[in-house]
Amino acid sequence: MALIEVRDLNKTYGGEIQTPVLHNINFSIEEGEFVAIMGPSGSGKSTLLHILGFLDEPTSGAYRFHGKTIDAHSEHEAALTRNKKMGFVFQTFNLLPRLSVFHNVRLPLMYSGTPEKKWDTLTKKAIQAVQLGHRIDFPTIKLSGGERQRTAIARALVNNPSVIFADEPTGNLDSKTGENIMKIFHDLNKQEGHTIVLITHERDIAEYARRIIHIHDGSIREDESLRKHHAHES
Repeated sequence: MALIEVRDLNKTYGGEIQTPVLHNINFSIEEGEFVAIMGPSGSGKSTLLHILGFLDEPTSGAYRFHGKTIDAHSEHEAALTRNKKMGFVFQTFNLLPRLSVFHNVRLPLMYSGTPEKKWDTLTKKAIQAVQLGHRIDFPTIKLSGGERQRTAIARALVNNPSVIFADEPTGNLDSKTGENIMKIFHDLNKQEGHTIVLITHERDIAEYARRIIHIHDGSIREDESLRKHHAHES
């Protein structure tokens, strides 16, 4: 069974004036995959990510996560699934600036049902995974952009989710820092086996993935498998 399965999915916004955003979307993602959803601004990729992350619902069609559709979840169950089985990384980091790296990363554990005695160990493990141990006690307001995004990735990792959704995670970073962030995602997938779904409009960022789903004007134009992946293997 696929981790993510999307079948004949459509999304339309609006009441009297209808704005179709996604048209007849079909794909599935297995556990352990690294998939980029790539398209220009306004192509529908962020709307699709919101549906995949249980932040929005399709107008028609089906989306199954671990075999279960969003409408089969109560609001409480959907929130629990988001917290425990999904990690989110955004372009704007979404950190609490006065809190330390440690306390930002630890935050999702407070709502997870994980026993409190495990919180500190899990937090430190996630921070080490993004090579930020030397900044563990720093308030995030004192960090560079790249360090803030590493903190956000650690926070997404801390519950050991089934999938990490990353929405333009290098959008606010210079190219060198963005490259370092993408190497972290690459290593998390290749060495740790994390499933990653990345939203981007940039080809060079998308090529860190193993597969690129090209979306344009709300439709999938191509589902491309990147077999030659040596560029980022070193």
